[in-house]
Amino acid sequence: VADSQARRQDDNLESLQNLQQNLLQQGVDVRQFPVVLQYNKQDLPRDLILTTEELDETLNFRDLKSFPADAIRGSGVFETLRAVSELVLKRLAAGGTVG
Repeated sequence: VADSQARRQDDNLESLQNLQQNLLQQGVDVRQFPVVLQYNKQDLPRDLILTTEELDETLNFRDLKSFPADAIRGSGVFETLRAVSELVLKRLAAGGTVG
């Protein structure tokens, strides 16, 4: 989950890099791990946030599914959960592990 606020973009990138580093340290192939991106706080005024396209340009270098979201109202939250659940189920059905 990334914060859509423009001022948080560096924090988002650092967090994503930390996640990848932590998974690698645990022996998890990041490229095989089921991941989707959720861009939260899309309900804030447009002058404070980045668009989904702008966020994708910086954070979505693997061309993952991404979803704009507003956690307060719940929009985009179920769609994100459904997408990652589908990836996990496909991985398990193919005989793989999830982590």
